[in-house]
Amino acid sequence: MPGPDTARPATQPLPDSEALVGLLDTLRHHSVRELRLALPRRPYERRVREQAALLSAELVRRGAQVRVLHLEDVSRDPAYADDTRRIAASGAWMRAVPHLPVWMAVADRDFAIVPSDPGLEDACATLVRGRTVVGAYQELFDQVWARSAGPAGPAGPGSDGLDEREREALVLLAEGLTDEGISRRTGLSVRTIRRTVAGVMTRMGARSRFQAGVEAARRQWI
Repeated sequence: MPGPDTARPATQPLPDSEALVGLLDTLRHHSVRELRLALPRRPYERRVREQAALLSAELVRRGAQVRVLHLEDVSRDPAYADDTRRIAASGAWMRAVPHLPVWMAVADRDFAIVPSDPGLEDACATLVRGRTVVGAYQELFDQVWARSAGPAGPAGPGSDGLDEREREALVLLAEGLTDEGISRRTGLSVRTIRRTVAGVMTRMGARSRFQAGVEAARRQWI
């Protein structure tokens, strides 16, 4: 059997989102130890993200490690924000980045799912096998992961150390409310809300309000 440096890659086209979603669904029934996922953003990929949330939940339940890179700024994309929180709540390890070089899903070192052409506005993707090529995508993911922001530990229920004010602020923050909106909802001053939110963000290592909401969901605090 050829070693990793001489293994020849094999590719399989995934011509539309239906094929891509179907492949992700089959992964739920296979033995996967580690999944690396760079979460796509474009609107046609909504079903892909929804399937990724189901896949993440199943793999985490079976004890696999799931690491997810997602975009930091999603203020104008509520669907992406919702899908990211759903994946975080499944127990995946999450990190935020300002830009994704390419979306991908890499299962162990067995295969990778990547865009056929990252510049195209359609759902064409390619399944790539071959340890050398798949290893290159793993390395790219790991390099971006190492430079990204946010805690990476696995989530789980337990004591979160939050007081009632902090938990309420996090819930409303995850709903997308501004400090002023949280202030009106809770009856607390804007200054108090800003201090509360800043303190919770510092404890979680979050660099943005959205990341704080994602991290709170990942830790099952809300």
